Amino acid sequence: MKITNWQTTENEETKEISADIDGFRLWYRLPKAHPFSRSGDPFLSIALLPAMLKGEALEIDPSLPVSPKLLGNTALLQEVHHAWNPLLKMIPIRAKTAPAEPINNGAFSFFSGGVDSTYTFLKRQQEISHVVFIHGFDFLLDPELFQRAVSRNTSFVRGFGKILIPVETNYFRFSYLHNLSRTLTQGSALASVALLLGFPRAYLPTSLSYNEIVPSGSHPLIDPFWSNESVQIVHDGAEAQRVDKVSRVAENESALANLRVCFKDMNVNCGKCAKCLRTMISLELVGASAVPFPVLSTPKALRRVNWRMEPIYLKENVELALRCGNKKLRRTLLAEMRKIERLQLLKDVDRVLLGGLIKRARRKISKANPEARWITAAPPKD
Repeated sequence: MKITNWQTTENEETKEISADIDGFRLWYRLPKAHPFSRSGDPFLSIALLPAMLKGEALEIDPSLPVSPKLLGNTALLQEVHHAWNPLLKMIPIRAKTAPAEPINNGAFSFFSGGVDSTYTFLKRQQEISHVVFIHGFDFLLDPELFQRAVSRNTSFVRGFGKILIPVETNYFRFSYLHNLSRTLTQGSALASVALLLGFPRAYLPTSLSYNEIVPSGSHPLIDPFWSNESVQIVHDGAEAQRVDKVSRVAENESALANLRVCFKDMNVNCGKCAKCLRTMISLELVGASAVPFPVLSTPKALRRVNWRMEPIYLKENVELALRCGNKKLRRTLLAEMRKIERLQLLKDVDRVLLGGLIKRARRKISKANPEARWITAAPPKD
């Protein structure tokens, strides 16, 4: 896999930094006024996991020197990822090196307006000067919706004296091309933006607390290894569970009013998807008022959610309901937990009594449809 043909172009408002990665033209668009790194570090970060999946050497054009610190760290990154998922193979990297130099002053946190990033923003507000708001990492929106989200979040962070940097990229299409899951590439993709912007410190908000952490592309073990000589990348927020973060956000009126968690629209919480519902439940339990969500669904509607994708957050809300003494919500959520436990029991029966017959059948279906199973940080257990 080769990284070649780096270039930058400008228009009236933005500049585009791009390079070819194995024939795919990957680009980032930044506001014209912001300096950026002219090294190969951002593209090395993006290309490492796809190259490991293909088992191909990664070659970087000599005109794009990479940080010797980052290059050395890639050996450790590969060891961890290969140990988690053997599909990701150890590969050689060939590149010219040069120490990274400082580009911007201050520090920033990645910001989406969701629970994790708002928690980190509130927690780190004395340290950060900027936030970075990305479009094109994990989903694509209409440009008008993105600009509305930029305006709304700019207004919010400006109230704290901070500056928002909007970043656009076509990374989503690149990861889709390689069948890489968002959970696998989250750390490397965000790190690439941090390395491109070159602030001395960049905070990556995490979703899971230390007692819930599983192999993932953004992880306290590996996120710091994406750093170079001038950029320190920090995995942030693992000291708190999601329900604790929701409680912290609910304490700040402007942060709560700006809270957006829905994947369907950056500007509106639908109130029906699992991300919305798990947040609405937590807000209901902590007694938050004036929330930017519809009225919490009935128990019947809650039962229609696929909580199998949300077991950790479901468990957290069950425990929060117990602490808050909300018996009605706790009964509903406990019933959903029992469904997940029964499903796990069926998987155990298949493994012990049927020799994995059902599991093998599901894998055949997945092979028949390559998009049915994304490459994740660790192979699925079922």
